[in-house]
Amino acid sequence: MPSPDPTPKSQRMASWSGARRRLERGRTVLLVAAQVVLIGIVFLQLNYLSCRRHTAWDLSQNRRFSVSETTRQVLEGLGSEVRLVMAFLASSDLHSEVKGLVSEYDRLGGDALVAEYLDPSRSRARLGELRDRYGIEFSGDQLVVIGGDDRVRTIPAEELVNRDLATGGAVEFKGEEVITAAILEVTEQRQRKIYLLTGDRRAEELVRIAEQLQPLANAQNARLEGLVLEGRDAIPEDADVLFFAGNTDDLTERELALVRDFWETRRGGLVLFLDPSVATPKLHSLLREHGVAPRPDRVLSVVSIPGVAARKTYDVPVSLMPGGPNRDRAALSLTLPGQTQSIEVLEGDDVLLSENIRPTPLMVTSSAFWGETGFQEEEVSYNPALDYGQPNPVFTAAAVEKGAPGDPTLREGSSRLVVVGNANLISPDGQTSQVAADFTMAAINWVMNREALVGVPPRRPTVFTLGVAPDQLALLQSLLILVLPGLACIAGALVWLRRRA
Repeated sequence: MPSPDPTPKSQRMASWSGARRRLERGRTVLLVAAQVVLIGIVFLQLNYLSCRRHTAWDLSQNRRFSVSETTRQVLEGLGSEVRLVMAFLASSDLHSEVKGLVSEYDRLGGDALVAEYLDPSRSRARLGELRDRYGIEFSGDQLVVIGGDDRVRTIPAEELVNRDLATGGAVEFKGEEVITAAILEVTEQRQRKIYLLTGDRRAEELVRIAEQLQPLANAQNARLEGLVLEGRDAIPEDADVLFFAGNTDDLTERELALVRDFWETRRGGLVLFLDPSVATPKLHSLLREHGVAPRPDRVLSVVSIPGVAARKTYDVPVSLMPGGPNRDRAALSLTLPGQTQSIEVLEGDDVLLSENIRPTPLMVTSSAFWGETGFQEEEVSYNPALDYGQPNPVFTAAAVEKGAPGDPTLREGSSRLVVVGNANLISPDGQTSQVAADFTMAAINWVMNREALVGVPPRRPTVFTLGVAPDQLALLQSLLILVLPGLACIAGALVWLRRRA
């Protein structure tokens, strides 16, 4: 029989209680240690992800530090190293905007773009090195873009901004547009050349069209020049695109042969804005051969208002369709001013596909519009037997890509053209919409096979000022100084009286 435990019960209970407390403390220590380890792991993972998959949010007014899809494509396609040197005084009113934008270029450019930030008052040794190597004179705040083959483009600070002449304040920041153009200038082998064919269109209209196109072309390292085909033996060797801006005269057989050779043999680009009121059968024949046939009609609709006689409207709202230069513009809409003709697009035609020709529609009208063949009559209505429209879509623009026979993947390159059945997409009165201008430049870049520049181009953030009339300002001051505080006092008094009662 075992002998009884001589230890008092109170001591045994105290011993067990102490053991339990030690066990609980040990478990608490283990839990805390596990939490510390897990927190450390999470911290390291977050740092790793932030380094490898960095994401930035632009919270600035007008999104000044965000770049467009075009700039992203340009930076992703850099084949050689580009150095971006920012030499700005810290006291400059553009310092923060420019530095934020340059930092975004540095982040998106990866290893292909190196950004350097210098203060002219403190970095004189480094500025001297750049001066000796590249011959750069640092006379003020400026950006310097240096290409891999030591090609240099200097951008003075004032080129990055438009200022109010009266106050001197910045009203428009165009930093992305200027910097991207400079990067293209130092990385591309040569400046692209766009020739605007006069084609007997009124000179003042061509001048206004050129005035609108030239700044857009400059922003993408391209130059716009005029060209007269009459009397020429060949298209200029430096031509990349021929732009027909609503020609009022047809091509001759010799001129048509020059254009055909330029497009098919030299694989130059064609952009054609057609004037529906002008008969250009030879130019149309080139288009019909490649599956985009302009029709002898006018795209219109009839507007009926109670109590008012029905009238024809020729301003056509269209939606952009995916494909070709509309890579990032599908579902955007614009209005074609003036008269427009519809275009038959033989998409998926077996004969064309066998010749490696691929036509694609680019613009489609709303369901209320149709291609009217009897547009000269006073009263018109849709006739399915004669007109073009519902249930079939009405196209007003198309693209064509032609590859070499037996090369369906287009490894050997392709010839490209874009045709629009309207001559005033770039408005001769200077009122071109932003969507129309973007579409035009995307079409020009697409036919030049500059895929990186087909996306949405850089924007110019502007300063927005809310104007308040003097009487409205007086009312606002009264609300802020008298009415709102008075309402708060009345509410407080009512609550106090209620509690007293």
